[in-house]
Amino acid sequence: MAFSAPNLETVLAGILRDIKALNDEADIGTDSDHYIRSVAVAAAIEGIYQKLAWIYRQIFPDTADEEELVRSAGIRGVQRKAPVAATAPVALKGTARVELLQGSTLTHRTTGEQFDSLDSATIGTDGTATVQVRAQIVGASLNGLTGDLVLTSPPLGMDANASFVSATTGGEDQESLDSLLARYLDVIQEPPAGGNLADYRRWAKEVDGVSDVLVLPKRRGGGSIDLVLTASTGNPSAEVITRCQEHVSSMCSVIADVLAYAPTIRKVDAAALVEIAEGYDLADVQVAAQAGYDALLGALLPRQTLKRSQIEAMINNLAGVVDREVTAPMGNVLASDDPQLVGWIRPGALVLGLLE
Repeated sequence: MAFSAPNLETVLAGILRDIKALNDEADIGTDSDHYIRSVAVAAAIEGIYQKLAWIYRQIFPDTADEEELVRSAGIRGVQRKAPVAATAPVALKGTARVELLQGSTLTHRTTGEQFDSLDSATIGTDGTATVQVRAQIVGASLNGLTGDLVLTSPPLGMDANASFVSATTGGEDQESLDSLLARYLDVIQEPPAGGNLADYRRWAKEVDGVSDVLVLPKRRGGGSIDLVLTASTGNPSAEVITRCQEHVSSMCSVIADVLAYAPTIRKVDAAALVEIAEGYDLADVQVAAQAGYDALLGALLPRQTLKRSQIEAMINNLAGVVDREVTAPMGNVLASDDPQLVGWIRPGALVLGLLE
């Protein structure tokens, strides 16, 4: 049976009981000297018990406090991953052969967020160029940003106005304690083994910006290892993928054809007709349905198929839904129709209508 530390009242009662046992005539009332001294001693003893209980929790990683978990994992070589800044390609305009230097600053016209160019870029003969930029503020909050930017100090002959080619991606917050604990337990439960599949998964997840990885051995032939990388908010940036490729390749003790890449995202929209119970509003059910749809598809991993029955069950379990008929998709949805691609289903919009 597990030991349970006594509380203050239990310790105090034990001390007073012992005093009474030694001297039956001793006064142990709440206003007695014995009681006052016993309370002080009991408080000190309870503090010792609580300290011991805290120390016990720190011995095991799944009950340790944040600071102790980070320290314990670090001793085993599992470092907490730092936050990562979002990146995106930006379109530039200007006179041919005008160069934008690496490290130039661009400011988002709407939000005021600042970005730095990761490379230099030279305007081509068509008057355009593309450069990769990275947010100055790290974290996932700047993912999905689109729109126009302004060059802080544009070189002569280059237009100060620029725009995102595609939305910013790859931003990641500091690794959560749950993620750190999972990686730490992985090292304990599956110790490094000189390059087995668990090692490749562990090495890839050590890289900042990589939240999960699908390891596919021999997909491109004998000796090949494919690492399909995902981030917590979607696909990781090209910069994160490159860092992961280099890190894993440096860790291999044997010659292996390692290729790291992101899955091909397949966004799936859905539609359904529902019968609403009395007292419920379609708009409220719509909000709950979209949240459920996002959670359902958000849990899918690369290569996993979306089952139509899963959508039906999710809608059927919503509060206020009496009956439902899913009109789209018409059947199960594969992660990719192309067997050469590694697909990843992501949630789109779920639109509800009334069932007549």
